[in-house]
Amino acid sequence: MTLTVKIRTALLSVIAVTLVTIFLLILGTHRFDTPLQSTIVQLDSGWTISRGDEIWQPEDITQTSIGHMNRGDVLTITTTLPDIQIYPAAVSFRSILSTVEVYLDGNLVHSFGQEYAAKGKMIPKNENFVPLPRDFQGKELTIKFTSGEKDAFSSLPHITLGIYNDIKMSMVQGNRLPTVIGVYLCHIGFMLLVLSPFLAFSKYRDFSIIFSGLTSLLIGIYILSFNNIFWYLADNPPFYTFAEYFTLYLIPASIMGFMVVTNQSGSRRVGIALLTIDLLFGLGTSFLHLANIVHLCYFVSWLHVIGLVEGLFVIVSLIITAMKTSRSNNDISRARIISTRILIIGLAFFVLCSIIDIVAYNVLKFVSSDETDIEITFTTLGALVFVMSLLLNFFFHCIEFINESTVKVQLEGLAYSDALTGIANRARCEQALAELSGDYTIISMDLDYLKYTNDNYGHDMGDKLLSGFSEVLGSSFTDAQLIGRMGGDEFIVILPFVDDERTKRDIACFNDQMEHKNNNSSNLRFSASWGYASSRDKEIKSGSSAQKVYLLADQHMYAMKNQHHRQTLGRLYDDLLGKMLEKGGESND
Repeated sequence: MTLTVKIRTALLSVIAVTLVTIFLLILGTHRFDTPLQSTIVQLDSGWTISRGDEIWQPEDITQTSIGHMNRGDVLTITTTLPDIQIYPAAVSFRSILSTVEVYLDGNLVHSFGQEYAAKGKMIPKNENFVPLPRDFQGKELTIKFTSGEKDAFSSLPHITLGIYNDIKMSMVQGNRLPTVIGVYLCHIGFMLLVLSPFLAFSKYRDFSIIFSGLTSLLIGIYILSFNNIFWYLADNPPFYTFAEYFTLYLIPASIMGFMVVTNQSGSRRVGIALLTIDLLFGLGTSFLHLANIVHLCYFVSWLHVIGLVEGLFVIVSLIITAMKTSRSNNDISRARIISTRILIIGLAFFVLCSIIDIVAYNVLKFVSSDETDIEITFTTLGALVFVMSLLLNFFFHCIEFINESTVKVQLEGLAYSDALTGIANRARCEQALAELSGDYTIISMDLDYLKYTNDNYGHDMGDKLLSGFSEVLGSSFTDAQLIGRMGGDEFIVILPFVDDERTKRDIACFNDQMEHKNNNSSNLRFSASWGYASSRDKEIKSGSSAQKVYLLADQHMYAMKNQHHRQTLGRLYDDLLGKMLEKGGESND
């Protein structure tokens, strides 16, 4: 890229990143939060917990260790609802891979997950909303969790009391940033996948756009699923629970696919092997889950091992590849990898953030038993950087494409343009003849008086005659597919139709243009011989090449040229005879 293009690209990049950052910072503030109708109360204290023979009363249920809940384990928590005037009131909490039963003064008022447990299916995570009567104050609230899977959960969720709409609005506003990032990633991923066939199967063979689009879409869906954004759209817990696991398990495959097609994996064989393992893992676990053989939740630890190993492999491979490419002195190759490099930086940062969250997840769940605080904060931050890298990748990709297209046009102009006249040269004309098909008409032109002009007025005037003649051709045959100079005083016009009347009108316009030039020039004489033939002429056999049509047009042109030559000789003989008679009359006098 030239210095100007680099500066322009850098400015666009800075502007794009600045706008996205400002937009996301605005969304991340609470300045635009909708006011709530009443107070939302966190019921984190005053509970009695019972598990088997153990009973205890923690100060904060979200901070207490309950141990790992395995399949069939039952955990019951009980409290007395506070004397708060809220109506219509509801209690909200999240359940993970477990059935739920909610009792109010011993009466069952809410249940979830029993139908899945009865069929042996994985119990989805769920946002439970339990409506309360107007006189809920002082009543005993009991929540019973029955684990449906091994290591289903190891801590208790936050339990909220308030108006249903307020609780829902608070959840939406708290997840504003993940929602925006997730929706944007899904949107950009979908757009890239729509565009991918055009770039992947074009002459550029850019298959990286397929995997960058898949990665963006999968990360976006995972963020939306993890933060329960789909819950606001439809009450279908099995769908968004499956979507969360399915997208999470396929993200390594999409990243590794991107590494392979962009040659960033160091060893291509290792990259393909890892991609195969990732695909088998993601699709195989999904099949086992849908067939109700083994549930998706059992493979989370396996995924973490794969993610840690491949994450380190991706980061190391990217560093090694970056060091190798930085030694290249090829400006063209450097320009072409700028957009890919930006995307790779964002991807590497996302992988690093994902590794941090994987480590944090395992520490919180299996070491400190504080699963309540498990979040994907770093993954969301990495996704934010990945969003910006996608945006910058788009800008750079467009600029590189425009730059390459401009250079290509300039090179083609130099290779296929006649230096003197600016119209197509012989190489371009022959290329066009080889590519012609269907209906077309070819006009062969021969400029008269070129040699005479060169001999009597010099080659500068001859060049002006050629340039002027080219201008006449361009202004006369405005519907031509090609106007070119075959060499010397020979020209060609290709019309993309077969219409004798239309062709004659164009030629009549051409003759009028030459006459107009002649009336305005004292030294130059514009005249030409021409002949035309079409792909439908009787002399042309079906399936004949355009070269044969051109030869037939050339024959017609030479017939007119011979006629012009005889007319020129006749005028020359008359001029010489007239001068001789004038001299003879003067001597008689």
